[in-house]
Amino acid sequence: MAFRLKGFRARRKAAKNADPAHPVPVPEHKEKILWSERIQNWISQNPHWVRNTVFGTVGLCVLVVLILVLRAAAQDSHSKALHTALEKYDELRIIPKGEVRQKQMKEFGLSLKGACEQTFQTIESSAACLTAGNALLEGRDFEGAAEAFKRAAAGYSADSMVSVAEFMQAEALESAGKFDEALKVYASLEKKYAAIKKGEIAIFNEGRMLLYLGRYDDAEEKFSKLAPENEGKEFSALSREYLSLIQLKRKTTTTPVGAPKK
Repeated sequence: MAFRLKGFRARRKAAKNADPAHPVPVPEHKEKILWSERIQNWISQNPHWVRNTVFGTVGLCVLVVLILVLRAAAQDSHSKALHTALEKYDELRIIPKGEVRQKQMKEFGLSLKGACEQTFQTIESSAACLTAGNALLEGRDFEGAAEAFKRAAAGYSADSMVSVAEFMQAEALESAGKFDEALKVYASLEKKYAAIKKGEIAIFNEGRMLLYLGRYDDAEEKFSKLAPENEGKEFSALSREYLSLIQLKRKTTTTPVGAPKK
């Protein structure tokens, strides 16, 4: 109690001695404003920004929903188109091989171009590309088949289907005489097939492309990997035949003989 009185007297004395021209500042009392009130005040001060934000958000939601609906509709449409196409493809395969079947296969493959090249890439469009590629390959439109297989590989997500499509792309490029482009695809498949212990088929085909391109040393290196007679090596005998062919080509200056069949 004595301490409080002493403090009060000291403050009163200081007030008496203070200079009237320089009064002691009294701290102002600040009223606390709730966050809810601050938000309401900010909204009332920025009505245009709030309105534009609400409209923009609603518009974005509507756009997303519309895209999803259109994508679902496209998938359904292309699923039906693919089902019809597969039925047509099975019908064409019954026709005996010849010029008539070859022509119809080419026309059928070209008819799938729209389903294959749709804007929204789906599993159905990739399957349509794969079917179109097979039909064009039989229709001897090799460049068209290679492009269809390329699009199929780009659309698939499963590594196994990507590899199948790319391998068929390489075969189509080879049939078109584009050995350098086929070589690039086979080279990419060598790494992918190594994971499933099927790299030999890619190496073998790399060797063939290199041979057709006249790169004998590089071709010999590829075939030498497969030539040893180890159990389970599917391409050992064929690789030895190609190695013999390379030696023959080096010794002769005549027109190169045809490569042995796979």
